[in-house]
Amino acid sequence: MGEIVEAFISGFCRSSNETRTVACEYERREDGTLKLTEFDCNYETCPNHAACLIYKEAAERENQGTDA
Repeated sequence: MGEIVEAFISGFCRSSNETRTVACEYERREDGTLKLTEFDCNYETCPNHAACLIYKEAAERENQGTDA
């Protein structure tokens, strides 16, 4: 298992109709890329998951491989 990188992403949550800060954990792989391992929200069951900008930012960080 690689190094764990934590990030806190803030944004507007449509489901709770308020600003939320979500804790994310990424694992840094041997090749330097990041893998999102924890997302402190119920993204999978959220009725607004398709439009979630908080998750979109978390996924972009994973795809870019940049430090969170």
